[in-house]
Amino acid sequence: MAFINYRKETSERSDATNWAKKILIEKTGLFFDAIEGCNENNNNVVTHLFERARVDFVPGESLETDVLSEIILLETPEVLQRKINFANTFNCPLTYVLYCNEKEAVWVYTISDLITCKFIVSYDTYHAFSDWIYTIKGWRSTKPYREREDLPYFDKALRRAGCAWPTNIDCFVSNQYSQPIAILEFQNANNTEVAMHCNNDFFLGKHTRINQDGYIQYDNDVRRWQSQEILRVQSGLRLFIITWSQKSTDFILKEVDVISFPNLPFSKDWTKHGEYQRLMHEVANTRDQNSARIIANQFSTYKLSYAAPIMSQVYKYPPLSTKDKSFPYIYYKYKNLVEGLTDTLPDLFLKLID
Repeated sequence: MAFINYRKETSERSDATNWAKKILIEKTGLFFDAIEGCNENNNNVVTHLFERARVDFVPGESLETDVLSEIILLETPEVLQRKINFANTFNCPLTYVLYCNEKEAVWVYTISDLITCKFIVSYDTYHAFSDWIYTIKGWRSTKPYREREDLPYFDKALRRAGCAWPTNIDCFVSNQYSQPIAILEFQNANNTEVAMHCNNDFFLGKHTRINQDGYIQYDNDVRRWQSQEILRVQSGLRLFIITWSQKSTDFILKEVDVISFPNLPFSKDWTKHGEYQRLMHEVANTRDQNSARIIANQFSTYKLSYAAPIMSQVYKYPPLSTKDKSFPYIYYKYKNLVEGLTDTLPDLFLKLID
């Protein structure tokens, strides 16, 4: 069979309204690209960086060189080279997935440079491809997926099959030589005022809900930030955060220094697990000093450290402290709230990244 009609589909929807990304692209001279999927396995190591294209096919044959030529046309040589270079910082090629909704078939290729494309494997069903994602991931999410009507059929089918398309990388930054120099996370603060948005509130579990068994469940962002820290530590790139909103001209520019994660015991001791989460919740909501002291004196944390091919957890036991950055927290090298001056973002970003 021969592939035709290569086109992009994405599950991401916020780029069109992201004024912060738009102004950075226009006024910095740097390049800001997204990666459609990133696989982090159960050993906390990035194993695959994914791009994808929907295709149709007709009788005939598509050679690896034909596939690469079409992908270059779709991506442009410059963008594809930057994505290949970014994947190289994780010591892996760029994995490119072609899929056809009409046949629910998938073809997987790897691209190591602009002249080398290798066919890896194909799947006759989306369910079989979802199973493959599970094998490279090593775990399935236990949280229910938040479905959207505008989600592409491909994504909906993978979720129904049990293992979703890997999460995207918001943005990586490249210099004029197409070399990656940073990872950039955009955070939309539409549900709060930009000035009031605090990553550590969500990291520690500010919000709760009652689960189906009638128990309090603490919704923290530990797993989400672990994913970001894996990217930073494994790649060696700097990690920046820009908090923005469609409703505001304010923004917060931050650079992450290091993240100390709560060493939650889970099934080893569910009582202690729940107590740790409750105390973090109280710190996030009331800045309760007594709860913070209990955490510092009775619980432990860990930081990530990478020596290829192993990501390690380096534990810190009581007493914990913000002075040595061992208390469970996201620590910053730089943090700046700017109110009402959107035009200052490009210069601030360039000075910070220089």
